[in-house]
Formats: sequence, structure tokens, C-alpha cells
Amino acid sequence: MKNVLSNKILAWYDNHKRDLPWRSYQGFQDRIYKVLVSEFMLQQTQVKTVIPFFKKFIKVFPNLKKLSKAKLDKVYKLWQGLGYYSRAKNLLSTAKTVQSKFNGRLPADFETLKSFPGIGDYTASAIMAIAFDKDFIGIDGNVERFIARLFGYKNNKKKFKNSILLKLKEIKSEKNFSLFAQALMEMGALICTPQNPKCNICPVIKNCISFKRKDFNYKILNKKKVNIKKYYLLYALKKNKILFFNSKKKLLQGFVNLPLIEYKKNLFDMNFKKNSFVFSGKPKIIKRNFVHNISNIKMLIQIVLFKRIIKINDNQFYWINYNKIDNSLLSSFSKKFIKLLRTKNIKYV
Repeated sequence: MKNVLSNKILAWYDNHKRDLPWRSYQGFQDRIYKVLVSEFMLQQTQVKTVIPFFKKFIKVFPNLKKLSKAKLDKVYKLWQGLGYYSRAKNLLSTAKTVQSKFNGRLPADFETLKSFPGIGDYTASAIMAIAFDKDFIGIDGNVERFIARLFGYKNNKKKFKNSILLKLKEIKSEKNFSLFAQALMEMGALICTPQNPKCNICPVIKNCISFKRKDFNYKILNKKKVNIKKYYLLYALKKNKILFFNSKKKLLQGFVNLPLIEYKKNLFDMNFKKNSFVFSGKPKIIKRNFVHNISNIKMLIQIVLFKRIIKINDNQFYWINYNKIDNSLLSSFSKKFIKLLRTKNIKYV
């Protein structure tokens, strides 16, 4: 069974694998570097989303040495729109460490890889297998789903993960570890999809217990608790400039942000006790709640329009020229709301 299954999966992969930019490389070190970058980008992000970002990133930073010399704001700028910016920071930190302490060569050691920021069990396993062709398999969502369905496993929490791992050890290829690890991921991504799996073209359909049972539900869904928070977004113009501020919130630090202040019953309780800035005219509050999601936080945002700000007394606030904001490292929520304010043509009354 072991050789039969692994051979079927490898044969299918050989004929149907996607032409992904990190699978095209020149030499061993180029392969390692591209796998490293792609694995960071693919954390919690779909392949189709990553592809254009990866291409732009590799064009600017074609190798680890060049990346290791980069400044964080430039890496952030290339990452802009991909989300989860801690990955960019961790990738840069890893590149700098590898360059300074390992002579620019990523070590082919599982525990050492895990010592780098942003690299856990899965990413270390994926790099060991795909980049170094070592006897490892990274179990991502695609691999987990494919193996669970193939062998009819149900997610009973305690034994599920271990059952998947044990079964993978039983059926894995005795060589071609890099190809087999990628083949498993590809099977889950292209054939054994979350909804409507393409069983009619699956190379292991005759071996699939879920197909025989006509039952593809394997996962017990645990809904993440969504935290709902209310905010005011301050929008102020001064001639051809827009008001921004330095956020202390972890998810927004390091980015250019529109002023975002937690909701208070009285608008003028919010940080104006210290007279952050002096303004004329009564601010207009758009009562509609605009929604923006960050991780498991659902942000309900009301826009506050200021007619005129005369003086700023708090260095947390600053102005940026309206024509230059697109060149700034905007946070995702700031980009979203600037676009909204432009397209909806929201004005003062």
C-alpha cells in the first residue's frame, strides 16, 4: 500500500503540478532562498494571493544577502497588501541572522530553523523537505484534509493530529522527499478541496475511504470568538493635507494610520482632555458603522469629519500631503478608508 499510494501521488504531481514562481530556481542556494521567502508569505495566505507579491519581492531582493541588508520599511512596502506584517519583520530578521551567523547559508537543521523568528514546526518541516529534500513533511491544512479524507479520519481533537502524522509516516515516499511533500500539498489544493472535491480525477480514488462512504466532512468546526470593538476614525483636511497619527496598537505600529480612537459615549471624552488639537466648527459624525476586520477583531468604525484644525498640540498627530499618501506605508485599514472617502465623496455639511 505504501509504495502504491506514494507512487500514484508522485505520478499525478509530475503531470499536474502548478507552475509557481518559487519552483523555478537557478542552483541550490536560489532554491533554498525562494522556498524560505515563499513559506513566510504562504503562512495563513492563499497561493494565488502570494504569487504577485513573491514576484515583486524577489525582483527587489533576489537573494538572501541583499535582503539581509534591507531596511524594514522597504520590506514592509513590498509586503503592503499581503497582511500579517509580522511575517515580513521575522523574514528580515531571519535573513540578517543567517547572513551574520551562518555565512549566508540557511542551515539544514530542524531545531536551528525553529530558533529563527516566525519559524515554527510546520515552516521548519516544509523548508527541510522542500528546500533540502530531507525526510520531513509539513502538515498544513491541505495535507491534513487530504490524509483525513483518504483514511476516513474524523477530528476528535485528542488523536486526530497524531493519527495524521502516523499515517503520513506509513505512506510517505522513501526518497524524493521534496517532491512528495509538495505533491501532498498540491493534492489538497487542487483535488481534495474543502468544498466539492474533484474525486473523478483523483489518482487515489480507489483507496479513499471518504469517497466510499460519500462522507467528506472530517473537521469539527470551532468558531473563533470574534471581539467586537467600536472606534472613531478622525478625518481632517488642511489645504492639500490629511491628518494621520502614530498608533500604539500592536497591529498598526510602524504604519501610516488615519487617527483611530476607541469609542466613548461623549465624542469629546476621547483624548481631547489634553487638547490634542484645536479645531473650529462642530465635527460631523457619520452614524453608520463601517466594518473592518483585523485578525479576530471586528472593528465597527464611525467616521468623524473635522472642518478645520487650527493647531496640533500632540506630536502623535501629523500631516501628509494628499498627493503623497499613496507612496506612504499605509496600514490596510487606512488604505481602505481613504479609498472609501475618495469614492464615496464624503464631504462636510
